[in-house]
Amino acid sequence: MVQLTDELNAAVTGGVVVLIPAYNPDDKLMSVITELVAFGFEHLIVVDDGSTPECAGVFDRLKNIQQCHLLRHAKNLGKGRALKTGFNYFCIHYPDSVGIVTADADGQHLPADIVRVSRTLYANKNKLILGTRTFTKNIPFRSYMGNVITRYVFWLLIGKKFSDTQTGLRGIPQEMVKNILDLGGERYEYEVNMLIYTKVSNMPIVEEPISAVYIENNRSSHFNPLYDSMKIYFLLIRFVFSSLFASLLDFVLFTITYKLSSSILVSFWTARFSAGTVNFFINKQIVFKNSSSASVTLIKYITLTISLGSVSFLLIKFLANNLGINVFIAKVTVEVVLFLISFSAQRDFIFYDEKDV
Repeated sequence: MVQLTDELNAAVTGGVVVLIPAYNPDDKLMSVITELVAFGFEHLIVVDDGSTPECAGVFDRLKNIQQCHLLRHAKNLGKGRALKTGFNYFCIHYPDSVGIVTADADGQHLPADIVRVSRTLYANKNKLILGTRTFTKNIPFRSYMGNVITRYVFWLLIGKKFSDTQTGLRGIPQEMVKNILDLGGERYEYEVNMLIYTKVSNMPIVEEPISAVYIENNRSSHFNPLYDSMKIYFLLIRFVFSSLFASLLDFVLFTITYKLSSSILVSFWTARFSAGTVNFFINKQIVFKNSSSASVTLIKYITLTISLGSVSFLLIKFLANNLGINVFIAKVTVEVVLFLISFSAQRDFIFYDEKDV
């Protein structure tokens, strides 16, 4: 067990609220709640996210625990919605609390680790605390691969690196809870949007090491690797399709103009500005859903287009004229290389908007 002085223990367990969203829990939830009460936590929130009648016994026992406040959904609405329900209750009833710690109901977050994250939150009242697991080859394959892939995709999308993007054990300061109540996402993508919020709000993050516990090869997890991952990665997917469409249009226009003029310069810029105009409006309205002034955003986009376009043009001309590479092959090669640079620039500078999340 985590050893705390009596004074610090009272401050942490009295000043930090624990929130546990629960969907079809078993007796492991009761064990976690019982241990947290033994640690001295005074305020525990459990959200029943539309569990089946077979779980009624677990929730009936929770009602008899004085420190536990039970909230219920009439039907399963998803983890994101359950968290929002708990956050709303927290903001109304605990306005003076340091913050809230979220944990899972399946016993994979040890009560000792919940205490550890609570203590770190208490010491860092203006920072998001992430309970970070250490991933080894002994963990379930889908959990290992899911986190590795999400970690790098998240770095690509957001430009920030996290050791554990999927952890549900988090310490969230009071002010941040209020600000993330209206973030999008009803399922697991809501937790990803929380991390995106830390970027747009410049919220510092502390990663607190915790145990990696997987019960029965993580069978109790309600995370759907295909469905939930697709929702998490949808921003990148939208950008890829937008870019592919613009690239195809650019290539077709470049080919037609080059056949007519035999000029790389004329063909390149005719195609680039035509396709770029289409790409701008798709990215603004559909991909990044940016609400900033169109004129300001367009100026930034044109600046990026000219900058990357100049680099692209010079590289294509160099490959075609100096190395003898076919001009169409040279164009495709260069555009692929510049794709990630373009995405990062549009994400961080062109369509950057706090409302995006």
